[in-house]
Amino acid sequence: MKSLCRWLGAGVLAGGLVAAAWPAAAAEWPMRALHFITTSAAGSPLDSMMRALGKELGEILGQTVVVENRPGGTGAVGMNMALNAPADGYTVVSATGSTSFLMAEKDSRFQPSDFVFLRALQTEPSSVAVRKDSPYRTLKDLVEALKANPQKVNIGGFATAGFHQYVLYRLEQKAGFKATWVPYQGGNQALLALMGGHLDAAVITPSTAMAQIRSGDVRLLGISSEKRSAFFPEVPTFREQGYDVVETLWRGVMVVKGTPPEATRRLVQALEAVEKRSSWQAFMRENLQDDLPLSQPDLQRFVEKEVADRRQFLASLQK
Repeated sequence: MKSLCRWLGAGVLAGGLVAAAWPAAAAEWPMRALHFITTSAAGSPLDSMMRALGKELGEILGQTVVVENRPGGTGAVGMNMALNAPADGYTVVSATGSTSFLMAEKDSRFQPSDFVFLRALQTEPSSVAVRKDSPYRTLKDLVEALKANPQKVNIGGFATAGFHQYVLYRLEQKAGFKATWVPYQGGNQALLALMGGHLDAAVITPSTAMAQIRSGDVRLLGISSEKRSAFFPEVPTFREQGYDVVETLWRGVMVVKGTPPEATRRLVQALEAVEKRSSWQAFMRENLQDDLPLSQPDLQRFVEKEVADRRQFLASLQK
């Protein structure tokens, strides 16, 4: 009996030592540089976020963060690269509201369950932008022109069947018109097309045209937020103008399913710490961004619901 007690005591002690070792092991991660994959082109709002985040996160974790741009396929190229990397937490890939559209496609190779969505760090509305010399002074002006002769109004933005086309689709539903969408590989390319006269209006995030808005070369006819943005208090919402469309685009990061819990836990803790930094908060203000305070489990559920909602939209495009 005494030997059994001694054996049980030794087992408990050993178990306690193993349990005590876990936090130390978790604290040691990461032990080498991290690889950030950005699923958009250099200079885009997503690229800017990932580079600013890499700098802040690297300082907190004490490791170098290497950022690589892998645009293409509305994120498919970068996401596929992440899925083919080891599930060890060292490869972090960007995720956005457009990721949900990619996952919602009928024959998509990606599903929310393939990834662990760590954090949504930014959110901003879509907007309808025109050049300063545009004849359209209000969103109603543009809507009336699209109703009268949609073939004479070129309107477009980033990606086919993505967030901004979805916003236009919702606007079509509420206002009663049908437009032809002109897709581009990035929001910055859509902005160039607008400035070059190839588009009459662009559906883009305001931060895409931040410099042009400030210089007065681009005007926003409306934004898709629930209430007026503190960054653009003079721009009315779609809802204010009679079109009940409220949609925002989020940006964040994810890792592949199977990443060790200690790595995901450490990343989430570090990301939360980044958001408290004054330098990060200044970056957010400068880039006209709001936050989206969701826990990791809540974000995972948020994305799952968003993907389900987007499937309905994509199905409607096939009718």
